[in-house]
Amino acid sequence: MLLRDYLLENDLTYTAAAELFECSRPAVYYYAIGRMRPGARITANIMRQTGGEVTADDHQFAYMQAQQ
Repeated sequence: MLLRDYLLENDLTYTAAAELFECSRPAVYYYAIGRMRPGARITANIMRQTGGEVTADDHQFAYMQAQQ
């Protein structure tokens, strides 16, 4: 599942997600729109906090879509 979809479905703001994922609010925004991909530590945090619903492959897919 894409991060942006996860945030919408779970009614999470970028600020709340940043606290949950242990990163900055702008970083969550850029991950959600596919402008940046999180590093290994943040990817692991996101996977853990989303129960595996948002994976590294999802971040890659969002990034590739944003490049088009």
